[in-house]
Amino acid sequence: MTDTLNELLGVGVPLLVALMVIASVVHASFAARRPAPAGPFFGPRVILVCLLHLLIAGAFYRALIIGGWLTNSYYRWDDPDDINLVLAIFEPVCAVLVIAMLFTRRRFLYKLLVDLLVLQLLFSAAFLGMMLLFALTWKPRMF
Repeated sequence: MTDTLNELLGVGVPLLVALMVIASVVHASFAARRPAPAGPFFGPRVILVCLLHLLIAGAFYRALIIGGWLTNSYYRWDDPDDINLVLAIFEPVCAVLVIAMLFTRRRFLYKLLVDLLVLQLLFSAAFLGMMLLFALTWKPRMF
């Protein structure tokens, strides 16, 4: 039973993240209900979204490196712990989109970054929840 669940989760998590990213792209491609006001594109919200993306991506990559997933030869790309693989792919995509938005200044990219920021915040909340659950339920054992 647990092997079947592990196989489903192994396929389901990357598939769910891929569907969420596709939904973000589709949502960002919709036209706005009201036209954007004229003026400078780099306002405080744009800068805040870009900084949050880069800070969260840096924190996740730091965790992946410290945890050994990116540096240890024991882990492989077909590792059952595939959420790390999803993060190792998702975070650089967000960083590249930040750079692309800064150079092209497209509203589509800004809307996409806002949608992807929601996903990054969901990932962050999930990881913080798992760390909190581990900290609250961990019992040291002496053998």
